[in-house]
Amino acid sequence: MKTVIPIFFSVNDAYSPFLATAICSIKANASRSYTYHIHILTDDVSAENKDRLSALAEEGFIIKFYPLAEQMATLPGVKQLQSHCFDAFASLTIYFRLFIPELFPQYDKVIYLDADLVVPGDISELYQEHLGTKLVGAVADYSIQKIAPFMRYIDRYVGVDHQNYVNSGVLLLNSKRLREVNFAGCFLEMVSQYGLETVAPDQDYLNALCRYGIHYLDPEWNAMPSECLRHMDDPQIVHFNLASKPWLNESVPYDEIFWKYAALSGYEAEIRSLRRAFLQDTNAMNNYKAAIKKLIHMAGRLTEAPVSFRTLMTSHQTLRLCS
Repeated sequence: MKTVIPIFFSVNDAYSPFLATAICSIKANASRSYTYHIHILTDDVSAENKDRLSALAEEGFIIKFYPLAEQMATLPGVKQLQSHCFDAFASLTIYFRLFIPELFPQYDKVIYLDADLVVPGDISELYQEHLGTKLVGAVADYSIQKIAPFMRYIDRYVGVDHQNYVNSGVLLLNSKRLREVNFAGCFLEMVSQYGLETVAPDQDYLNALCRYGIHYLDPEWNAMPSECLRHMDDPQIVHFNLASKPWLNESVPYDEIFWKYAALSGYEAEIRSLRRAFLQDTNAMNNYKAAIKKLIHMAGRLTEAPVSFRTLMTSHQTLRLCS
């Protein structure tokens, strides 16, 4: 019997075309020595898109959908969080990756991927990466390395050296170890008691709580089209982070890799139509720039806050999860 490699995504309906592209890239390059179980967490993917995504399944590649709100509702403490810090379960979707070990206890190690990426490498090689007692494998987030307000925010508020701050779009989770240290419980306790504001919600909590248990992956496993990161000739995963997305802009680094797999997805025409519409919308990029400006302002404000991840980690030793 072949070893099962579990891969998780969490998406809304609008991301169906890009999820299809990601899945096609995985299938095209993954070793056939394994079986891949692709788990898609969502509450609003249309019946049509579910059918189109399900049609990508084949021998060795199983695709299954899970109702996100139903899954999240099984977690102790989540209901209290709705009234304390969040408006609805929908606002918890970004945190889903943090609860995978608890929601899927049958797995000791899993891969989590954002849907805005492609995998030109063999995903099984990422799964084989040895974590030992480390809690999570991830790549340092070089996309923020030249944005001074974000760097100060990470250093002073998150309490992590900005050069060691990791991106949560590609994660190799040591689920067994995360359950042993009660990561989900610590996260829920931290949010319910303190409800800290964050610039990058799931990413900030992951970095703060796991700072002593991160296994740093080679950047080839999360190559981003960023001026802060060297261009790679042979990236294993390309993550079109922030606005550097081929379906929003022209001449994005690595976009030829994206379009190669978009052509296999069954969504290429729709993706190209989306790009044309975005490029013709004079307000779209201005709105995006305004959103980034707002985040930068927020980072500057929080940097001076008296209570932060850094102060909590210093005063509450139980929140310092060690590997």
